[in-house]
Amino acid sequence: MVTLNSIFANGMVMQANKAVRIFGKGEGQVTIEFLGQVKSVLANEDWLIEFEPQLYGGPYSMTVTLDGNKTEISDIYFGDVYLLSGQSNMQFKMWERREPTDVYEGNENVRLFTVDRMEENTEERWGAKDGWVTLTKENAKDFSAIGYYMSQEIAKNGHRVGLIACYQGASVIQSWLKKEVAWRPELQVENKFADHEWYPIWNGDGVLYDAMLSRIIPYSLANVIWYQGESNASVNEARIYLRFLDALTSSWRDDFMDKDLEFIVIQLADYEERNTEGWHLIQKAQMEAQEKLHNVKTVVCRDVCETNDIHPRSKKELSMRIVKAILG
Repeated sequence: MVTLNSIFANGMVMQANKAVRIFGKGEGQVTIEFLGQVKSVLANEDWLIEFEPQLYGGPYSMTVTLDGNKTEISDIYFGDVYLLSGQSNMQFKMWERREPTDVYEGNENVRLFTVDRMEENTEERWGAKDGWVTLTKENAKDFSAIGYYMSQEIAKNGHRVGLIACYQGASVIQSWLKKEVAWRPELQVENKFADHEWYPIWNGDGVLYDAMLSRIIPYSLANVIWYQGESNASVNEARIYLRFLDALTSSWRDDFMDKDLEFIVIQLADYEERNTEGWHLIQKAQMEAQEKLHNVKTVVCRDVCETNDIHPRSKKELSMRIVKAILG
């Protein structure tokens, strides 16, 4: 049986000015009618059909025929798509800021796709089955705070903004790498941070890559926003964290078929309870990333975030810095 990836659904936002890739799995005949063209492929396991880059705009419709069964997908826009990834500070929701909900604002131009997470009893409101969710005043509380603030600002240009939520609290960077990448000799360390043992379900080498990230590859993106490091703050891991970032950025670019895909790396804020060598080495590596790695920008948050909580509630000014890095 041949299937279409769940990210292709009503209301989706696709990346403007980059290759348009439609993909899925299984064996069978696939035909895509889109953008005035008809393309077909006889699928064998993984399949992909590619169209030329498109300018900002919409709405468009797409007809997908899988082994003779037609599906119509509508309300498709070309805008800017941002992958939100990492661990709990990226996952941190608007409701966790504990501010009055009457300050929330909806925005028809902002849409969110959430990759299913492995964590049981998750508070995540949406998953892949829900498709693309439009930001409303009522559901804003369940958006990633960083995703909410940055998308509201970027959407002021009038284009659609697509957010892809692909994160997991207490996750280590090794879990977001393909196994063969995580197993490289230069990335092996002993005496890892405790989160490797405390959250073994999703913190094995390559586990979150296989369970989450692989589901959206190779969807075209504008940027990757990466906020992670708290769970790799052992001294040994922190000493080579720049190597991990190098492996992550280069291998993800290969996977997403975009050799210049830009990464925005958010530097950890100071945290009073982890005023340790490992924590500071992570911060140092994140700062060096923009100088030593290809097409990486580092966003500093230590001067705009609280230091008494590992999950600072002050996310708005940090989000504005991310937008500045994206647009600058």
